[in-house]
Amino acid sequence: MLKAKLIHESPQLKLGESPIWRDGLLYYVDILNGKIYSYGENITQLHTDSIIPFIVPCDDGLIFATKDSIKHLILKSGKVETIFKMKFDEIVRFNDGKCDMNGVLFAGTMDMNEKDPLGSLYGFDNKESKVLDRITISNGTIWNYDKKIMYYIDSPTRKIRVFNYDNRNSAILDEMESIDVSVFPGVPDGMTIDSMGNLYVAFHGGSSVIVFDSNGKVIKKIYVSAKNVDSCVFGGDDLKTLYITTAMDENGDGGNLYKIKNEISGIPSEKYKFI
Repeated sequence: MLKAKLIHESPQLKLGESPIWRDGLLYYVDILNGKIYSYGENITQLHTDSIIPFIVPCDDGLIFATKDSIKHLILKSGKVETIFKMKFDEIVRFNDGKCDMNGVLFAGTMDMNEKDPLGSLYGFDNKESKVLDRITISNGTIWNYDKKIMYYIDSPTRKIRVFNYDNRNSAILDEMESIDVSVFPGVPDGMTIDSMGNLYVAFHGGSSVIVFDSNGKVIKKIYVSAKNVDSCVFGGDDLKTLYITTAMDENGDGGNLYKIKNEISGIPSEKYKFI
């Protein structure tokens, strides 16, 4: 059995999410406590807001979301500025986000009651545009190695949606058959991809990261000693360390960082590009 190792120095978070690798450091968030952390030799708390659903890298720092805005954190100065402000229903908030190879941010929203398809997926470059709608909990956007396929998760559907992708214009072309993951415990949450095109999918409520090939065949299962496994990303000098974030469960367990060495390297976290 493959088992991820607990990073003992990591603080327990209420909802650990959105890990990215940037310039030799792991960055991740505690969504509900609104905190951004970095992990290298030590774990450092970098910023606090009311709620921080996700982060992505940019040249001079991080782009992060609040409930209804996208902000820019300059790491050197700590300065924060709002770059997009949205108008959502009271029970809708941002949840997960990733950038494509052109530096366009794809950020999704969710029903905070986790019941109804009130959310959407948006694209952000110099303006915002709606890409998908009728989403309940937006999660897990990632692109394959040649950037011609986009994978996307709406967690309660327990499927990974698959789209042909126009990598020149950052646009979905058409939808192909989804990968059904409903036989596995928990719901699919965040995910990443390796350089061979295999998907690493965190299962919230399933104590695992499950690895699928591009056809949806299970390659391996990584056990995590926390019930709620939320997301994962490759880091380290060789991009072969899979870092995994978790959330506290109903008993107050979980919420720490985990890691496992992988035989295949991952793909770097894409940066947001200001236009």
